Amino acid sequence: MGNDEEGTLAQLKALRHALVDRKINEHHGRIVKTTGDGMLVEFASVVEAVRCAVEIQRGMAERNVAAPAGQRIDFRVGINVGDIIIEGDDIFGDGVNVAARLEGLAEPGGICVSGRVQEDAQGRLDIAFEDIGEQKLKNIARPVRVFRVRLDATAAPARTRRRRGLFAALALMILLTVGALWTGFGSEWKFLSNLRLGDQFTKSAEVGMKPAIAILPFLNHSDDSARQYFVDGLTQDIINALGRFSALTVMSWNAVAPYKGKPASPEDIGRGLAVSYLVEGSVRQTGDRVRVIAQLVDTRQGRVLWSARFEEALADVFALQDIIVTDIVRVLAIRVTQIEQNRVFAKPTENLAAYDYVLRARPALQRPTRANNVEARSLLKRAIELDPNYAAAYAALAETYHLASSMGWAESPTAFLSRAEELAIKALRLDDSEVRAHVILGHIHLFHQRYNEAEAEIERAIAINPNDALGLAGRGTILLWLGQTDAAIEALEQAQRIDPDLNAIDRFALSLAYYLKGRYDAAIEQAELNLRTTAGANFSRVLLAAAYAQHNRAEDAARVVTMIRRIDPTFDPQEFGNKFLSSGDLEHLRDGFRKAGLYPVSGDLPPAERMNR
Repeated sequence: MGNDEEGTLAQLKALRHALVDRKINEHHGRIVKTTGDGMLVEFASVVEAVRCAVEIQRGMAERNVAAPAGQRIDFRVGINVGDIIIEGDDIFGDGVNVAARLEGLAEPGGICVSGRVQEDAQGRLDIAFEDIGEQKLKNIARPVRVFRVRLDATAAPARTRRRRGLFAALALMILLTVGALWTGFGSEWKFLSNLRLGDQFTKSAEVGMKPAIAILPFLNHSDDSARQYFVDGLTQDIINALGRFSALTVMSWNAVAPYKGKPASPEDIGRGLAVSYLVEGSVRQTGDRVRVIAQLVDTRQGRVLWSARFEEALADVFALQDIIVTDIVRVLAIRVTQIEQNRVFAKPTENLAAYDYVLRARPALQRPTRANNVEARSLLKRAIELDPNYAAAYAALAETYHLASSMGWAESPTAFLSRAEELAIKALRLDDSEVRAHVILGHIHLFHQRYNEAEAEIERAIAINPNDALGLAGRGTILLWLGQTDAAIEALEQAQRIDPDLNAIDRFALSLAYYLKGRYDAAIEQAELNLRTTAGANFSRVLLAAAYAQHNRAEDAARVVTMIRRIDPTFDPQEFGNKFLSSGDLEHLRDGFRKAGLYPVSGDLPPAERMNR
């Protein structure tokens, strides 16, 4: 720096770009902050932290071979696992302080780690550890057992000018486990630095897209095959919990269900679902004990990143879910807010029997028919009897009433909607983070054309769970009726990416959005798919007739119109689409009705309609 400050900074920046930041990204690290020529980086896995440090130091050794002695830059690295404190994007505490002191003990071009790091990494990397005993570290009350990492001889760095570097692998032990890594290039660490992720050097290390993960249906290894609903429910709860972390894209249950028990490689599943990671495992319930075996796989390399075996009392099933979610998040090294932690690890009920009834109701709601809906309603009422404060049960019960009203299964649709609204409000009074209740209220507000209230509820749902397909599709549906068709399609397609098996109402909204953009092929495809999966979706049949007509498929349109008049002789095309705020969108739809023969031709229009034309 003294001889050539500008050249040294340029060299340092080039090293960051060519080696350091790239290796941090490869090993799923997160740069917390930089301090001149030092940086703090967070990892989920201690092994990944060590592997990253080793690769950087070996890379630096290779670069220094050809560099003149006065122009070489050496890094020093310290790695620790310990308690940390999270404040915004920053982390600090004794865990960080120990890592800083370990860096000070490292030789130029070397790595020092704490005893806990050595225990985790021993035998898993092509390196050796040299025990240098317990060390008294500045401002650290207790002695720390320290090991030096011995790199192979060909990668041993030259001993030149002393430069500082710091890597610290830290474990957040408050509510979930996270990793952290310090890497630095020179100056003393300033623990209360104001630098954040948005600073100049850290931008290049940020990942442009959120990692995508699929939780495959766990296999039922219990003796009782009838317990499959419990195993599926456990999988779904893990999906829902991970979905609440905004730094992840999490595939829905409907997306992963086709892979249940199917022989497929991680690479094939990764390509099929467009995910980088997947979790697979099995569940065995024996009496009042539950055993889960699970592993996290990188689908791009087919490499197991984490595997574990858990056994808990059935009464501790929620704690078991929390442990699994915590481990997955730790290994993926994603950023987690305190609010997300609190929401994910909130216990839904103390009554396991009530939880069991909710799990039994889920399959009926996932493939709804009139009979399934009635069955689910009965099971959920039983759950509420057992636990009158079970928010998720009230939300699911509200869904049965809303579904019956939407699908034409209710004798009094208005009364059923009112009941759905009451139950959803009750659920939110008990737990304001109940996503499904917010979504249902959003749809009910939309039905009553209370657009602002509808939008607010849906946005609350998405804020709680950014991966909830129902919430994302609800956003698209509201935007559709508000006349923002492009944005509606974007939201609905995002929902379909997470859940390719959209429910009948949401798929209808996507079909209608395509219709309004003149994409009649796509509108027809979605409407036909809706009718294949949900025969009672007559609203899709109406749209299909209009789309056929606009696409000059007159015979197909006439066939569908005949079916509509047979199934629903009281169908009134003037009422269909009356939620559109855009008169142009409404006219576009009615034009399709006229061409299909569903809507009167101009000469037969009612007087009020003739005046508007």
